[in-house]
Amino acid sequence: MQVIYSELITRFQDLLGTPKELIEETFNKPDATNIVSNRCISSKNFGSFHMLIIFEMDNETVRFLNAYRVYPQLMNGADISKMKPLEMLTEFMNRFGLPKEIPGAGEHKIFIERRMNIFFPGILDIDKYLEALKGI
Repeated sequence: MQVIYSELITRFQDLLGTPKELIEETFNKPDATNIVSNRCISSKNFGSFHMLIIFEMDNETVRFLNAYRVYPQLMNGADISKMKPLEMLTEFMNRFGLPKEIPGAGEHKIFIERRMNIFFPGILDIDKYLEALKGI
């Protein structure tokens, strides 16, 4: 199977601590996976953090779209170890996501526009995320 990494992952993997080895480990041995429309969200607990990946796949290719290192202590007391990947992603983006204008639905930081069933991969407010990491 061919593996393709998005430009976001390639560009920010060092800054965000999301190396390809951890992404592949999460893909191959996830703790949990949600399927939303044609995309998958998987998570894996690595002890002090959880890896959260978003990907698409078909019979020949897996495309990694986004990957995030999620630290429980940055999540305002939410117990992410008990969350499904989609819930973890929504919680993470509500805290660190940049608002996105969705036509006909307004501004949202979440990934699913339920009325249209469209999946948005989301972009981090990197400065806010890195500032929060300083406290760990």
